[in-house]
Amino acid sequence: MKELKAFLIVVLVTGAIYWGVEPYAHSILHPHVEPANFDFAKEDTTLAKTNVEKAEAALKAAQTSGDKSIIDGATKTLENAKAELEKYSAFWADIESIDLAKGDAASGANLVAAAGCTACHSIKSAGFEPAMDDKSASEAYGVAPPDLSNIGYLYDGKFLAALIKDPAMALKVTHKFNDTNPFPMTAFYGAGGDLNQEIADIVAYFKSIAPKEMSDRDVFVESCARCHDMKYVNVFANGNKQSIANYLGMTPPDLSMYIRSRSELYLNNFINDTQKMLPGTSMPRVGLNEKAQKQVIEYMREAGDSKKEERETTGIYIMIYFAILSVFAWAWKRKIWSKLH
Repeated sequence: MKELKAFLIVVLVTGAIYWGVEPYAHSILHPHVEPANFDFAKEDTTLAKTNVEKAEAALKAAQTSGDKSIIDGATKTLENAKAELEKYSAFWADIESIDLAKGDAASGANLVAAAGCTACHSIKSAGFEPAMDDKSASEAYGVAPPDLSNIGYLYDGKFLAALIKDPAMALKVTHKFNDTNPFPMTAFYGAGGDLNQEIADIVAYFKSIAPKEMSDRDVFVESCARCHDMKYVNVFANGNKQSIANYLGMTPPDLSMYIRSRSELYLNNFINDTQKMLPGTSMPRVGLNEKAQKQVIEYMREAGDSKKEERETTGIYIMIYFAILSVFAWAWKRKIWSKLH
């Protein structure tokens, strides 16, 4: 009976720690964020509104302190948050005004040629080879520009339109790039016609040349391997690593084990919106559509956690083994103790 009481005490204490302390610690180390939202307009404006609310709460707290320097700092933070909200609201309202259904692929092909996209990008499916190899391109731009053959598969139309119209805004790197430090990819200002119609035409062109299906590996390589390695499956960044490190401010991590070290939920949110998960990071938003993002996560799972099902099955067998062993141990204990009394 004493042993049972001791066991129950251990269970209660362990449960209190696990269900009380651990969730609290997790909430501090990993603050709650809204789940991945592939409506990037809503994603950006919701995050900006949240930042405004946090800044307003911080200002109220600062005002109670009476410290002018703290109040001034909180006021400036609130002003910046409101400006950010206004900026993203206006940007996505502009993108929403583009009627992608009226895009003409043939006109888009001509616009891509006229706009000089192939001066930096390859479009291998259309016969356009890159002007520079990946190493030279990364040394020139910081990171090798992507091939445009597959972007119609990887991104939805609205995000493509945003990327064409203002890449720094779409990728959420305006905190790093500005007039004195311009983003390597220039915004598309039009070819003399209706700008919104021209963007719709370009989007239609990229959608028309995109493959119907891509393997998980190809999606990962196209989406991530211009900066990141995944050495467990022999995928390596296709550029000068020092140039990439200088561009991002640090050497991008190898992603081989990120599915386990960061978790699938974290990666889904991080790929969807890097700034939501790591404010101020130099890594741009990846911007993938839901299908392509699932393929990236699946490939990361294959590379870094290929034994997951086997491990989980083995865990169940071990639990069953210990349950049976406990029955025999309890029976053996009763038999031995019965002889002592």
